[in-house]
Amino acid sequence: MKKRILVFAVLVVAAAVFGLAQAHPGLGQGEKMRGGPGDMVEHIARELNLTDAQKEQVKAAFESQHAIEEERHTKLEEIRKQIDAATANGQFDEAVVRPLANQQAQLQAESMIDHLRMHAKLYSMLNAEQKAKADEMMKRHGGPGHGPGGPGGPMHHGPPPAPGF
Repeated sequence: MKKRILVFAVLVVAAAVFGLAQAHPGLGQGEKMRGGPGDMVEHIARELNLTDAQKEQVKAAFESQHAIEEERHTKLEEIRKQIDAATANGQFDEAVVRPLANQQAQLQAESMIDHLRMHAKLYSMLNAEQKAKADEMMKRHGGPGHGPGGPGGPMHHGPPPAPGF
């Protein structure tokens, strides 16, 4: 069951990433990503043969999460700016940086939990045949963590580079 939730989760995360990229063109690789959450919902709907009712449920789930994610993104961006300022020109004061890093980690954890909660809800909307198709789609796309927001993807934000790099 957990594997199935994770499989569908990656599809949903991809849609959320596309939505955030549309709203924030500076994200990703410096360019506005093509397509939005509506496009991703349509793609998923075609691939999984979602009914109109299921499509509406998926759209509603994305819309309800959108405001929460926008607010969280704004907070994360502010923290990033504070970290950049605190480490500019090679300076480093752990007493300043550590609380900011902890705040960032907490917001990222909350985001992951919210996404996984939504994924479980969305996966529960699928019938057995759709769940099997979702599982197969994930196999083709490398499984959880290998999408746009996965490790090394355009949405990956590792630690900031050392000054001068």
